[in-house]
Amino acid sequence: MSLITGFISAFLTILRIFMEINIKQIDKTDSKNRRIRLPACFLTIILAITIINIVHAEPFIRVSKEGVIYYYFSSKYNLHSMGTLGNRINNQSRINHPLTRSKLSAQEIEPWVKWASQNHKIPPALIKAVIRVESNFNPAATSPKGAQGLMQLMPGTAEQLQVSNAYDIQENIWAGTRYLGMLLQKFNNNLPLALAAYNAGPQRVARCQGIPPIKETQGFVRDVCTNFLQYSGEPSPPAMSGAAVTP
Repeated sequence: MSLITGFISAFLTILRIFMEINIKQIDKTDSKNRRIRLPACFLTIILAITIINIVHAEPFIRVSKEGVIYYYFSSKYNLHSMGTLGNRINNQSRINHPLTRSKLSAQEIEPWVKWASQNHKIPPALIKAVIRVESNFNPAATSPKGAQGLMQLMPGTAEQLQVSNAYDIQENIWAGTRYLGMLLQKFNNNLPLALAAYNAGPQRVARCQGIPPIKETQGFVRDVCTNFLQYSGEPSPPAMSGAAVTP
């Protein structure tokens, strides 16, 4: 399946470039040529949709040297292309460790991750990717803004999800995964938008109708997607300085 999705990704990239060129040519041609070129554009779009519909629905991400190009198939075979983001920033300064509990590993939290994944239908690799970027597997992590625990739940969100102790490993992973699932549903299974909403809030993403122009949010989306790739067993891009996955 990876070969098929890779082919589709390359095809759609070429298609996008072709359409951009074709549209520019349309603007420069007379009305007669425009009538000829427009049907060709529509036929090309129909062809792309047909190819997409025969591919089994699954999430995948492609990384380029310039940044991350995000593609995500929803259960209805909708392809969302979010374009590229800017340079990565260092988000480590927003996390501090007020307690003395030791950092966990991805293997140690695996039972809770699998449990939350089964309950909320979120890939385990995505859950671990969020945890890796949010807290670096520190269940006692607290951000300057007050976000708590492995998945950095804000107090208001934790209260909404009926979390009694945001530092409890099981509660935090369960609630964070549930919240991520709610955001995916809200944004039509568009993974980058859901992640942006997880970081910056759904209202801000809705107002922007896309990923907000906030460096922290853009870095968060990119880093989670990069870790998602690695936890899913995909090769990480050697030319990109993303957050590394630790065993």
